[in-house]
Amino acid sequence: MPFKRPPSSLHTSGSDSDSHGGPSKRLRVSSPRNDNVVLVYILQAKIHPEKMSELAMLVENYKVQRSLEEPSVVGELNLELTDDVEKADVIVTATNMRQRLERHVEWRIAKTKAIVTPLWLQDSVKSGWPLPCSNYIAIHDLEDETLRNHDTVQNTSPGSSSRFPSGEETESSWQTELDEPMDATEVELLSYNAKYSCLRPSPLVCPNQSLVEEIDVIRQSRNVEGEERSILSYSRAISIQYAAYPYVITEHNFKDLHELPFLGVKILSMIEEFLKTGRITEAQRILGDTRFQSLSTFITIYGIGPQTARRIYDLGLRTLEELERYYEVQPGVSNEETMSLLDAEASTTTKAEVEQPIRIGLALRHDLSQTIPRDEVEEINKTIMRELSHVQKGCKSVIAGGYRRGKPQSNDVDIIITHTDWNLGSQKVKGLCKKLVQRLHEQDLVTHVMHLSGFHRHNVLRTHHWDSLEKALTVFVSHNNLLRRKVHRRVDLIFAPPEVFWTAVVGWTGSTMFERDLRLWAKQRKGMKFDSSGISRRHDSKLYYPRTERDVFKVLGLVYVHPTLRNADT
Repeated sequence: MPFKRPPSSLHTSGSDSDSHGGPSKRLRVSSPRNDNVVLVYILQAKIHPEKMSELAMLVENYKVQRSLEEPSVVGELNLELTDDVEKADVIVTATNMRQRLERHVEWRIAKTKAIVTPLWLQDSVKSGWPLPCSNYIAIHDLEDETLRNHDTVQNTSPGSSSRFPSGEETESSWQTELDEPMDATEVELLSYNAKYSCLRPSPLVCPNQSLVEEIDVIRQSRNVEGEERSILSYSRAISIQYAAYPYVITEHNFKDLHELPFLGVKILSMIEEFLKTGRITEAQRILGDTRFQSLSTFITIYGIGPQTARRIYDLGLRTLEELERYYEVQPGVSNEETMSLLDAEASTTTKAEVEQPIRIGLALRHDLSQTIPRDEVEEINKTIMRELSHVQKGCKSVIAGGYRRGKPQSNDVDIIITHTDWNLGSQKVKGLCKKLVQRLHEQDLVTHVMHLSGFHRHNVLRTHHWDSLEKALTVFVSHNNLLRRKVHRRVDLIFAPPEVFWTAVVGWTGSTMFERDLRLWAKQRKGMKFDSSGISRRHDSKLYYPRTERDVFKVLGLVYVHPTLRNADT
């Protein structure tokens, strides 16, 4: 749809605009078209009319202001709106998918333009400088074309370059979206019956909670027994029923479930049994199995996974009290020394080092098994950032995990930390993890370090499990207002360079199935590799550096999913 600009309140001429909403005659006299003008076409699709008016007035008011201040001078930023997409240098659009763009702009034309998000226009006007398009790419299928075509845009300014005048970026060019409200238009683009959970809305509240709990018992059984393929099948089924399906399942709409992905004959028969009896026979049998009871209890201890749980069970151990005697642990007391990790070099791991987290988790299990309310999570973050300010100024953090997905209680606290200096931030956060943990330990805020790792290069081939970020998995001493005493909490500190900060936030926000499908989507549909430490193109290892959380989704060709709609697991 061609764009028509609203009349500007700053116009003083009686003929502010033509009958077609064309350019202001007053503005054309003040700022005649010349070789330095950047013509901007705003595509109305997916942009609210009020937002359209704001964008138009942003350009018009900026032109009027500059013309009134220095009528004879053309500044670094000289924008002019156009209704002709073929004449435009830049196309501003909220659309992020090729097929949607092609409904309004021919592909042959699109390939000759710089195509950016509305944020480019806002930030460029604010800075008075045509900002690099690489930070605001709207259609990532046209990334190379946008970068190439934007060379022309930046060269329209006398003495312009690919950097900002000061050599550093403005604060506004790096957006934070921590309290962004949910966009109803975006939610409508998600589908509860999509194959990938990163295309589905998965709210926190499940309308089929009791049914999912029965099926989850079966999934847990497969998990503790190490049946990987079966685990995935039940996890996918749960993500459809639990997180995405928006209706209470009844005998009346049961037939509609046949249209949903990942619900095979066996799982459908279980659902049908539950609808008739309120129970699933296999789930009830598993709950009464003593082996399942022991294994599922063992894996609640930090450091004990399904494989270790089965090994312990084979030794004849059945209860946590027997584990305490086996590992020689006194409940509530852990004198394990872990701070040597701060100085240790990479080496082979001994059996004692493998068992150390288990002994700590077992000794502190009464504290670590308690969930953490949101206000305490926030207080922990404030405390850590206050201590970090004594080590390095200019850092910022985001609390990820279940907290960010809207859960009222968290099992642990995941904090992603970076530096606000885009150009030098990666240098400033390098090695900062160790320094912060050392200070927290000196302040008696961290008692144990379960894991510590430094930065590595982004692993394009994903040859190992961990991402390449610097991180410390710690036991933190927190003051719980409800219990009125100090308690031990699991706190993970993750440091990310500014260029992959939002990738890290998305990666550590979860949920598990949502993240798995993000990686699967990136690989299968986009030929990319995604994890918390970055996004890269597989065929040439090209790296992407998103400036906002929305940019992460745009790079992957996805509709933005609000954090509170990423609860694809139980």
